[in-house]
Amino acid sequence: VEPLLLHWHGDRYDSVLGVGAYLPTGEFNKNRPASPGKGFTTVMFTGGGTVYFDEAKTWSASVLARYETHTKQEETRVTPGDDFHFEWGLGKAVGGGFELGVAGYCQWQMKEDKGRNASPGMEKAYAVGPEVNYTYPDWGLNIALRSLWEFENKNTTQGNITSLVFTKAF
Repeated sequence: VEPLLLHWHGDRYDSVLGVGAYLPTGEFNKNRPASPGKGFTTVMFTGGGTVYFDEAKTWSASVLARYETHTKQEETRVTPGDDFHFEWGLGKAVGGGFELGVAGYCQWQMKEDKGRNASPGMEKAYAVGPEVNYTYPDWGLNIALRSLWEFENKNTTQGNITSLVFTKAF
């Protein structure tokens, strides 16, 4: 949920600021690591932007940063430490609504977890990989496919994340 979202647009840039929250809507069970929920609320502060390197806006670079602070996970009595992360991308519009590029993210845990059952150490993670986007403006539709390979992760899992995202503007 992101109830406060401000954005600005210029000839060669787009920018955004926002405040939102992830709510504990999925079931969480401390004995099932693959639980769909996390069992706590997260408040996030967001800022980002895109810069276009040419007048036709065919070359772009973007970054979206978030600072997250979390509430206590009641079942474990652990309060996860704050996180700072950002996603980034470099892209080239190639025509016909398609954009090709490279994307990635960096994530750092800024504060240690708190609580008697907290794990020691702080997490960090990095990822990079290809991305392709298709936009159909008449329908307000965007489809993005990306595959990111993680590396140099510490105190967290490491692997590949592939996502297919459909966005519909109303």
